[in-house]
Amino acid sequence: MALLSPVVVQAENSRGMSLDQTMNEIRAWLDGAGIEPVQFRTVVSRRGLGFEISFRHEHEAERFQDRFASLLA
Repeated sequence: MALLSPVVVQAENSRGMSLDQTMNEIRAWLDGAGIEPVQFRTVVSRRGLGFEISFRHEHEAERFQDRFASLLA
């Protein structure tokens, strides 16, 4: 089911991994899963760098959250 507005997931950069490594891991998983996010942007928070990823479908966001639970803010 498509939503009228995207589902936004916020994630933090993994400790022990560079920002590039984390982004590459996420991008590779998204590509392999056939998921094209609406938006993927880097954000700065008090904890450091993170990501804000918008998905068209709730089930895509849920799959991302299941796979990358350790990164969730």
